[in-house]
Amino acid sequence: MKKYLILFLSLISIIFFTSCESENNEFIDWTSLSYEAKLEMSPEEQERLLIKSGTLTVATSPDYAPYEFLDIKQSGMKRYQGSDIFLANYVAQTLGLKLNIIESSFDGLVTQLDTRKADIVFAGLTYSEERAESYTFTDTYYNAGDGGQVVVVLEEKFDELNSKEALNSGKYTIGCQPASVQEDLTRTQLPNAKIQNFSKINEGIILLQQGSIHAISLAYNNAETVLASNPNLKILTNFQFDIEEQGTMGLLKKGNELVNYVNEAISILEDGSYASWVENAKAYAASISNADEMSNSNFFQRFWMVLTEYGIQFLQGTGITLLLSAITVVFGTIIALGLTAIRKNKYKGVRLIGHVYVEFVRGIPLLLLLWLLYMISPASWPGYVSVTIALFLNSGAYVAEIIRAGIGSVDKGQYEAARTLGLSKIQAMRKIILPQAIKKILPALGNEFVALIKETSLASVFFIGDLMTVKNNITAITYLSIEPFIIVGIIYFVLTFGTTKLVKKFENVLGA
Repeated sequence: MKKYLILFLSLISIIFFTSCESENNEFIDWTSLSYEAKLEMSPEEQERLLIKSGTLTVATSPDYAPYEFLDIKQSGMKRYQGSDIFLANYVAQTLGLKLNIIESSFDGLVTQLDTRKADIVFAGLTYSEERAESYTFTDTYYNAGDGGQVVVVLEEKFDELNSKEALNSGKYTIGCQPASVQEDLTRTQLPNAKIQNFSKINEGIILLQQGSIHAISLAYNNAETVLASNPNLKILTNFQFDIEEQGTMGLLKKGNELVNYVNEAISILEDGSYASWVENAKAYAASISNADEMSNSNFFQRFWMVLTEYGIQFLQGTGITLLLSAITVVFGTIIALGLTAIRKNKYKGVRLIGHVYVEFVRGIPLLLLLWLLYMISPASWPGYVSVTIALFLNSGAYVAEIIRAGIGSVDKGQYEAARTLGLSKIQAMRKIILPQAIKKILPALGNEFVALIKETSLASVFFIGDLMTVKNNITAITYLSIEPFIIVGIIYFVLTFGTTKLVKKFENVLGA
């Protein structure tokens, strides 16, 4: 037991010390600094260290074609496409920096800035006074012209909804992304309309196709890209949001002097360059989308097309899910054994630490723990590192309780007999108590491992490539939700059913 405790403490020490950099090191890598260290730095220090690090980290929400979207059949940086991605590459090259991209939901983009995970956001943003109070906008790098902000409806509903009076009658529901300019415009110019939020554009399109909402507010260029893949949708012609001419801008944390360098890069961008990137991105988005073909097929055809077209992506997602689960099981068990030793310690204060840890972790939602670890982890850690740590910290608390119950179920007389025969406390626990406890807790451990496989689906919030992330990416391209969901559900069932059968075999071998 002591060996497990030492291993656990060593692991924590290694993670802690490798996440910090010596203050005496002249060339500090920006990406290696912890969240707390960055908070204590002045904007000037942040900017200087950014240039030294040689990395420009851009946060984006890749569900907003033609500005930013994914080509999931590509790998690495080639997965990210769109005019804003082209701009990010241009700015990084102009400043002599290496580009790093962080995926996020649209409403989570500012969190990436607040936690210093990202240096700048490029996500088709326009100016708003509310954002300007806490953040700094770059200069405008694109003006959409007469396109503006529009409303999209099903073609069959076009005549019924093609007026401001109809949209504002209070009878219809309009979908918007939260914290977007489209939501602000809808609330102010169509105050009687019912509003339903969605996280991603493709989710809104699916709600519209299913009839759950009656219309959706979009930027014109985004609407054009959506219509190219969904020919049964139309842009209303008799209504368009009344807005002042606004351009598209980047967003940084207030006071970050990097904005001056970015603005300089934007100022020397040739006229028409961004507009050509938009047109190229529209064409590319249309070339990788097969939504039109799938929309004209029946359910079984669509199911087969999704399975065969994106089979490799499903396999990759399955591999990441299994790897994530295996790592969590191993380190979660090590933590659980360490916690068991701590809670058996003769000192009350040490035991209290173990009890507080277990009760705290079990008392908060796993998603909250995932976000906490993600936000306080060093920026140099990829998302999957903080997610994995959160998962096995959570698992360790639950497994510790299972082990405690198992040990408690073994008759105390056996421990006393072992001590009478001359065995030490550790020997008695290792040779007498634990073997019997493991037999009794194996079914409960099996249930915990099965639950763990399903809990990894929460990791999709951080875009780490697991099964649910793959499903979301496929939905973004095909505008299909049910078929990818069913495929992912079948894969999860196979994984959990296989795990259950494997645990049953162990039970039979051990005679549990």
